[in-house]
Amino acid sequence: MTAARFAKAHGLFDTRDYQGAATLLAELSTEAPDDLAVRLLLARAYYHSAQLTRAETETRTVLAADPANAYAHLLLGRTLQRLSRHAEATGPIRLAAAMGQRA
Repeated sequence: MTAARFAKAHGLFDTRDYQGAATLLAELSTEAPDDLAVRLLLARAYYHSAQLTRAETETRTVLAADPANAYAHLLLGRTLQRLSRHAEATGPIRLAAAMGQRA
């Protein structure tokens, strides 16, 4: 992964071009599958571009590698809520709150 490409993807995300960011980040995630910063930003881009199943998958990947990531728990919970899986969302949202992550 090049820092310049990640910075470009972050810039796209910051300007709310979530689809453009997701496209670039998906490429980066295949090149650097263990880079959790790329994967978390990709999950966020998917969430904001309403690609919720992909957001869930990426967020679960981040949590498998870093179960202490409070923001990822919150993102998973919010994604599940948007998927109308409210009962399933309760656990991750409560865990994020217990870890100090606020919405």
